[in-house]
Amino acid sequence: MKFKQRFVLCVISFIVLGSLYKIINRVEQDLPVQDTRNDDHILPVDGQHEVIVHNNNHKPFESHKKSDDLKDVQKTDEQKYVESELLRLKLDFKSASIDNSEKLFQVAASWVGERQIYPTYHKEMASILKLMSTSKIVQADALPRGTQIKLLLVLEGGQKVVFKQKRYERDHVIEGKPYDGYDRHNAEIAAFHLDRIFDFRRAPLVVGRVLNLKTEVMPVATERLLKTFRNKDNNICYFGICLYCKEEEMACANGEIMEGSVTLWLPDEWSKFTKQRHPYQRTYIDGRSAKWEVDETYCDSVVKHKPPYDSGPRLLDITDGAVFDYLIGNADRHHYEVFKDHGPDVMMLMLDNAKSFGNPNVHDPSILAPLRQCCLLRNTTLHTLHKLSGGVLTKLLKAIMDDDPIAPILHQSHLKAMEIRLPRILDTMETCIKDRGKSNVIVESWTGT
Repeated sequence: MKFKQRFVLCVISFIVLGSLYKIINRVEQDLPVQDTRNDDHILPVDGQHEVIVHNNNHKPFESHKKSDDLKDVQKTDEQKYVESELLRLKLDFKSASIDNSEKLFQVAASWVGERQIYPTYHKEMASILKLMSTSKIVQADALPRGTQIKLLLVLEGGQKVVFKQKRYERDHVIEGKPYDGYDRHNAEIAAFHLDRIFDFRRAPLVVGRVLNLKTEVMPVATERLLKTFRNKDNNICYFGICLYCKEEEMACANGEIMEGSVTLWLPDEWSKFTKQRHPYQRTYIDGRSAKWEVDETYCDSVVKHKPPYDSGPRLLDITDGAVFDYLIGNADRHHYEVFKDHGPDVMMLMLDNAKSFGNPNVHDPSILAPLRQCCLLRNTTLHTLHKLSGGVLTKLLKAIMDDDPIAPILHQSHLKAMEIRLPRILDTMETCIKDRGKSNVIVESWTGT
């Protein structure tokens, strides 16, 4: 082939190849660009989960499905616990029968024993509490025992109850020392139901009640009580008889109506107590500290070597009590009572809880001193604390208090305070276990050092 012919052929080939290149390039520009970093496409579903679609023909699956399934299992376990506890603890006041009042109070009396005031399962509880809150009052008297105003009421049929009157609104905050202020009637109610949740069974039965002082109390009042009644700003008031009772600090109704709590008087066989000084009693003197407040070895060096704390259930009752009191903010457990003449293993009674729920913003660590220093706790109590964590405690407590005649019992701020305090109890126990070993800390019985 001549040179001229070869040159023409090359030019034609170059033109054809150039045109072909332009056509291919134009087609590629018209196609969508695909991200070659990942062959998977992520599509939203219902605005909640992501579905990942693979190009390898595998079926789509929800991201985080395994973790979601685990959460569902956890929620189910928690829900099962809450539901089972509500079956045990919820009280149906509306349908509770109170036809046989004498029998019901006999049932309550039969419950009491060395280690319980009521049983774990108590189907008659709603009827008994309803009876306490509605029965006719046949006698009213002052109760001189203690430092605060209290009334001793006798109900139709002869059953006695102690009435503590309302002093504050639910959202009132007690400033100052943790044991300052008047008794809180609603605190007695809340503490009783907390005792039920923990299954301690050491607090007497309590329920709310609304009284008409003019028609229900004054006509049946003893002379000594009636002498303390006054009228102030069209409200009926009284100051009762007690160590610190005085006319300047009367309790006043809203007109004739007085809200309060009634606590069931224990049967005669179990109404005699031995009063014990609490090993963690405060001095109640400004500037003077008790030994336990300045010596963290106090329990190991002193308490564990003194009867009745050197062996037996009493020291474990004390540490259970520290858990209980810390949750309710009670820093006033200076003494406690046990049943008299019923043996060495009788329980520490959780009486007089009305100095609780004063300030939801204060979480006094000194209340936990018995737990922190003794580093002993019943396994059942620790197990319950874990079950109640994460909001379960207040969910249960609120639900079982909602049926009380004077509900709501607690302001929301106090429920939130309990949720702050519970993890701190668990932290205290974790520190004890880390320092001393679980077998030396978590026990069901205490045989001494």
